[in-house]
Amino acid sequence: MLSTMYWILRTALASAAAGLAVALSCGGCGIAGGNTADGSLAIDGSTTVFPIAEAMAEDFGNDHPSAFPTVNGSGTGSGFQKFERGEIDIAAASRPIEPNEDAALRAKGIEYIEIPIAYDGISIVVNPQNSWASSLTTAELRKAWNTRSKVQLWSDIRSTFPKEKVSFHGPTDNHGTFEYFTTAIDGKNGDIREDCQKDQEYPPIVQAVAGDDDAIGYVGFNYYDQNRDKVKAVAIDSGRGAIAPTSETIATGTYTPLSRPLFLYVSKKSYDTKPQVKAFIQFALSTKGENDVKESSYVVLPKETHDAIVKHVAIEETGTLFSGFMPGTKLSDLYGKR
Repeated sequence: MLSTMYWILRTALASAAAGLAVALSCGGCGIAGGNTADGSLAIDGSTTVFPIAEAMAEDFGNDHPSAFPTVNGSGTGSGFQKFERGEIDIAAASRPIEPNEDAALRAKGIEYIEIPIAYDGISIVVNPQNSWASSLTTAELRKAWNTRSKVQLWSDIRSTFPKEKVSFHGPTDNHGTFEYFTTAIDGKNGDIREDCQKDQEYPPIVQAVAGDDDAIGYVGFNYYDQNRDKVKAVAIDSGRGAIAPTSETIATGTYTPLSRPLFLYVSKKSYDTKPQVKAFIQFALSTKGENDVKESSYVVLPKETHDAIVKHVAIEETGTLFSGFMPGTKLSDLYGKR
């Protein structure tokens, strides 16, 4: 993957070359021509979406050498704050926009187009040496993770588990993953035990669980899928049997309540005034964009849902369809009824 520094260097060199080419071709006439996707675009937000956005930016840049996307992953909440300040063209998010964020944007007259681009399944992971917790119920997860939890030992979660101290790991509270997980499992955004060890990045969470036989953590499906040699996933039983996170169970929504959509929120102003932004969104929704989703170990949207989202973008409908969204809601339930 291309780093942000690479894009900065690439931008500087290509801009200089483009300026020289224009000067030579038109004798300093001052008319810029060529690629309609010329120029920079900035994406920031979800660490979960970052691998997808970075892959798309790399492939889009290859197709459009005069377009210069930069991608960062400061977290969903931070991304929306930068979006509100007008610092970025596209906010990547691992959960739907919240009412207060939507209100803040509307107060500043900022319109946006909401674009689901993939599915993810928040994965509960344990150490490979953990032979007892192959599955957990949502009630057991709630018992273990909520702020009022008295769980200290694995046996406090289920009496047949070992009497060994559990260590808890997860992302920080500016991550959409944190917000989605706490809402889905504990019923309230931010409701999580105080001794959970929080990391800004996902790799340290994987490393912590991989290095502790009695650890448990949660990460995006991508980070579990690419580290199957280090951690293993726990199946979730929400009342219909234990279901493990896989591409199939996430796509069908049977991995519940931790299947979730991933988003790009694009500034309507940028979409209308910057051809490179519109071209990037078209790329993201193309077959090449879907390939980047797959290669990043996430789950592509079902065709009917994808086609409905393409139509939604084509008419440039602004605002969110996710007011009152509850974890476990399928995209087809929202887009299929329109």
